[in-house]
Amino acid sequence: MRRLQQLLQTQIVFVDDTLYFSFKKHIFTGKVAKGGLIWKCTWQKPGEEARPVFSTPATIEQQRFIRTFESLTDWTETCIQECLDEYHTRYSSWKRVRHQRTDQPMEVLFKHLQKKHLTKESNSSKQILLYEQLASQTHHIETLKAALDKWTQWFKQAHPNANVPVESILHYEPTNEPSSSSPQTQPFVLTSDTGQYMVLHRVNEVAPPECISWLKQNGQDGFKDMLSSLPQTIQFKPVGHQEDETARRPSPETSKRFVHEFFKNIH
Repeated sequence: MRRLQQLLQTQIVFVDDTLYFSFKKHIFTGKVAKGGLIWKCTWQKPGEEARPVFSTPATIEQQRFIRTFESLTDWTETCIQECLDEYHTRYSSWKRVRHQRTDQPMEVLFKHLQKKHLTKESNSSKQILLYEQLASQTHHIETLKAALDKWTQWFKQAHPNANVPVESILHYEPTNEPSSSSPQTQPFVLTSDTGQYMVLHRVNEVAPPECISWLKQNGQDGFKDMLSSLPQTIQFKPVGHQEDETARRPSPETSKRFVHEFFKNIH
């Protein structure tokens, strides 16, 4: 797993935190995105205001992309080379880039992470692609919202006594039409003394320590053996609309209703 993603996962660095560095009185900034990516970059020339860079979206086979950077080295070298036409191969990114919220070099934050003795984990390239796509779609949504807000302000100034003819998209609430056919799939829910758990087919995330401990004790086939001992497949039929309980430990009916509502909204 990449360093910046480790800092993000352990909540030493957070999404939307600002990173910055200076080179020959030029100041570059970038925002931390999900997955440990860097985007929303700015470039401030000496004596001038900061302006966005690398923010022009591209479209490839009807798929929108926005430029992101997977590492500090990639980000700093791109800024120096493409913006300043300077080619330095020994720029120490982790020593020079600073974290704005803590006002510490990124190297200091990573050394703090190492002191916690966290284990290194492999990174999935498919996961990185998903994070990059999420960044592109988020940028596109923000661009559309900014254009709509600008138009709305213009309309109110030009027509102060008229109502805005287009309702804001923020007030749009999609309606879920009930399906005439019965559900083809059902979630599998386990009830334990500590709460309700939903088991999915595949979870593309790092397993928590308690799961790893359970696997060491029971083996990889332990859960399969548990399922094979059941007389038949367990499926929860949809439950009626009732008021959900607000207690600390929800009832099985509340858990089933939440799971069904969750899967019903997935298209």
